[in-house]
Amino acid sequence: MYRIKFIFKILLFIFNVIFFSTLAFSTELDFEVVVHNEGASTKNLIFHTMNNQFLAILDSNLVPYWQIKVDEIGLDFKVNQNNLTYFQKDSTSWIVLNSEMQEVDTLKCTNELKADYHDIQLLESGGYILQSYHDEIMDMSQYISNGYTNAVVNELVIQEFDVNHNLIFEWYAHDHLNIGDYSTLNLFLADFTWMHGNSIEIDFDENLILSNRRSSEAIKIDRNTGDVIWILGGPMSDFTFLHDSFNGFSKQHDVRRLQNGNILIFDNGTQHTPQISRIIEYELNIDNMTADLIWEYSHPEEYVGLSMGSVQRLENGNTLINWGNISNSGAIVTEVNMEKEIVMEIHFPMGNNIYKVRKNDWQFNIDLMKADLNLDQIINILDILAVVNIILDSNSSSTAFQLFKSDLNNDGEINIADIIIMITLILE
Repeated sequence: MYRIKFIFKILLFIFNVIFFSTLAFSTELDFEVVVHNEGASTKNLIFHTMNNQFLAILDSNLVPYWQIKVDEIGLDFKVNQNNLTYFQKDSTSWIVLNSEMQEVDTLKCTNELKADYHDIQLLESGGYILQSYHDEIMDMSQYISNGYTNAVVNELVIQEFDVNHNLIFEWYAHDHLNIGDYSTLNLFLADFTWMHGNSIEIDFDENLILSNRRSSEAIKIDRNTGDVIWILGGPMSDFTFLHDSFNGFSKQHDVRRLQNGNILIFDNGTQHTPQISRIIEYELNIDNMTADLIWEYSHPEEYVGLSMGSVQRLENGNTLINWGNISNSGAIVTEVNMEKEIVMEIHFPMGNNIYKVRKNDWQFNIDLMKADLNLDQIINILDILAVVNIILDSNSSSTAFQLFKSDLNNDGEINIADIIIMITLILE
């Protein structure tokens, strides 16, 4: 045993001399807890940071419980049914991660469409719903005089799959909506974006509510026929807004149906006068087609989320808010109670934006000891050999399990620097 330790010490010395600059490069998940009191929900906080690219879970004390650094975007990182899901940009696919930290599925769109990263819904049946975009060639002269006869119009597409990855429902916007009704868009362009979808919600009746940020509207569609059931907000709203000084929302995110039947929305508010982001809760009356604003919240600092942003109504009645992309600030996450008192708030450094934040009691059910790749709760030569094999396998990208266990300096790569740290851990 002494001889093995002596050899390790020699190797450690050599590696430190040769690769010191590599070892020095490491990153940490950086944030400041501004407010955190006993009124906050005790569930874990789940999110993805942009720029420094962390998938992260904080425990009830706002201490990192689990985190990995990823090279590609993971915007909509969240608990989905009994799994975690996140988007992998280079393959335009969704990764499904189970409680053993194993990647159990990879989900993509079909019919030559690429999956979009704004939202995914896993279903109890094992199926899933994705969104994508399609460039449709349209004769806009049918809708406006002097319109381009071959305009390229980017439209929203929804695809639903069963547990065996078979496509069972497909919705193209142009089949069910009249683009000529979207007078708030510049329909004279030769190439333009018609829709920007950023949330998919399964309603109580199993139909879908889609958020189209481009025209500040939420669209409910029939999940069997694709027919539009109603539109809330935007140029074709079926509803009259009540008790709302802004008469609706602007450039919204995260349109969700609450258990009480109301609709909760993160209203970015970039087209309000003055600009202001807020959380809004509407009570919908389908008989009278009214949307009554019964609760709203804006931050005392009057934040404006120019893009991104999310909201979640928690089980204890609190509301969890991610304020999105704020000018001259990193991400800010706030939790307020129904009396609009801030019970939790964390700030991230400039450039560390967050698309979506959720709270959930998610826990992995395997050993979370770093560097213990074979899960025997001991760090030894077997773990080092496992990392060496990962490094030598250049034909595949590192999995979430491998990154969590092996990327000990959080630089997003598994390399010799991590082996040096492992040796240090063994010699301690």
